[in-house]
Amino acid sequence: MTKRSIASAYPNGIPSPRELHGGGKAMGSFLHLADLYPRPLIPIGREDRMGLEDMYTGKDGRPGKFTDWLIALMWVEDPPDRGWKVVVFPVSVHSVFWASPPLFHTLAPGTFEKAWKLSEAIKTSSEQDRLTRTFVHPYWDYWEAI
Repeated sequence: MTKRSIASAYPNGIPSPRELHGGGKAMGSFLHLADLYPRPLIPIGREDRMGLEDMYTGKDGRPGKFTDWLIALMWVEDPPDRGWKVVVFPVSVHSVFWASPPLFHTLAPGTFEKAWKLSEAIKTSSEQDRLTRTFVHPYWDYWEAI
């Protein structure tokens, strides 16, 4: 689904997941699936996989066995912040995605349009096998560029 088709589906503005799924209280420190607008999984490339080995080491000292990127837009309602953040999790078919901390997340929420545009840039970077270099080293949080 493109940004244009998403926006045309909601002429009065993109509703939050809570508005779509019947409300609820602020997200707080828990991750609720209803707060996520997921994107299709993207296979992790060789270079990014090598970068992940240094960042995600298990208690046994072995690197995590991740196969894909989960790039998602996450609705946040923690006063005074309300809006969309972008999160990127390395995932595997062998564990739940929230078992590991996200590789990347924006600090401050933005509009759906800005978050979608950033998620597209992250998707492109991951398809070029450059996600860990572009959005992690150094840490990225530059909304003004979007």
